[in-house]
Amino acid sequence: MSGWTILVTSLVASMMTCSILAAWLQLWFRPRVMRELDEEFKERLAEAADVLSARIEDAVRRGVTEGVTRIATREVIEGTTRNMAKTGADFVEEGIGRIFGRKPGRGDER
Repeated sequence: MSGWTILVTSLVASMMTCSILAAWLQLWFRPRVMRELDEEFKERLAEAADVLSARIEDAVRRGVTEGVTRIATREVIEGTTRNMAKTGADFVEEGIGRIFGRKPGRGDER
């Protein structure tokens, strides 16, 4: 055999080996790895969603609790009650004043 024959034979054998390896990688190995990665990704995503939803639920619960406890302080309730009583008393006073013919005061717009 001549040197060219040996060289061509080795090149053809190498090309066939590379072709078979590429076909095996594309048709069997790659789909298998992609399936496994997809399953792993879905599992991790489900775990992350569970953790994230628990954290969000806790944060919302704390926020609502803090908001409700801060709004309903005693001072705020007393101040609101005083304002409501004063406004009601002003309405009654104005109504009684009109009944008895009293003219509106300086601060009154009517």
